Amino acid sequence: MNILIAYATYSSGTQTASEFLMQTLVGMGNTVETKMISEVDFDSTLSYDLRIFATPTWDNDGLEGQPHMDFVSFMKNSTGKNYGGKACAVFGLGDSSYSHFCTAVDILDDFVKKSGGTLVVPSLKIDGYLFNMEGNNKLLSEWAAKLKA
Repeated sequence: MNILIAYATYSSGTQTASEFLMQTLVGMGNTVETKMISEVDFDSTLSYDLRIFATPTWDNDGLEGQPHMDFVSFMKNSTGKNYGGKACAVFGLGDSSYSHFCTAVDILDDFVKKSGGTLVVPSLKIDGYLFNMEGNNKLLSEWAAKLKA
């Protein structure tokens, strides 16, 4: 399977998690590219068998629980575009001590659905990735196995 992992990051956590997921999926026999979401547009994501979107949850313009600003731009620039049922998946990093834990994942889920994409697995919300990389990488590996299925 040809997979794109499009991510955005502020503190490198989402990039690190995306790179781990890429290695896991390559180890399962897939072809995987990781790119920052700022480096892709909607149409360029259409050539992949699976699109995985990864974002932290952040405070943007005084609004808590938002995706990275680059995802906000990507979504705005994708208005009116349609995935036509193409496979998508979403994961996000957050901190459960905040009241809006991983709500950026919910926003990306809604974007995928409104854009005609099909979420092939339930989205993954990861708590404190950098503070428990071993445990959280295990979650990513288990999630990757579901993507394959």
